[in-house]
Amino acid sequence: MMKIVKVIQWDMGHRVLNHRSVCKGLHGHRYKAEICVAGELVQKEGASEQGMVVDFADIKKTARKCIQDELDHGFMVWDKDEELIDFFKQSKGHKPVIVPFTPTAENVAVYIFQKLEDKFSDIFQTGLHLHSVKLWETPSSFALFERDGRQG
Repeated sequence: MMKIVKVIQWDMGHRVLNHRSVCKGLHGHRYKAEICVAGELVQKEGASEQGMVVDFADIKKTARKCIQDELDHGFMVWDKDEELIDFFKQSKGHKPVIVPFTPTAENVAVYIFQKLEDKFSDIFQTGLHLHSVKLWETPSSFALFERDGRQG
């Protein structure tokens, strides 16, 4: 089994509504996600992907469509944050991303994993799957969600 990683980045705001520190206020980050896909090397003679798990460009295209386009320059809002929900209802020109969880790095990593989870299954061969998402919220802090670490 081989693992490969594609990195994507975007800018997004959020707040952690019930947090005890400054993270309770509106703020933003330059997020970086490391998307790890695992599988066997493509052995098909003459295939464009021969010797690869999957082409990095395929991961990039999928991540751009499912993650970057949705989140870049957006503001992630917990659906229980009534103050911000009301603000976005009355205001134009913003890009709210309403989610059913408080937008911590941990929860956003799980969210990204779930959005991408079925996008890489068996594109070229049996066993290709999303292994993990490492989400950097700051240059020194990240949350890591792995396939083997799922609950349930």
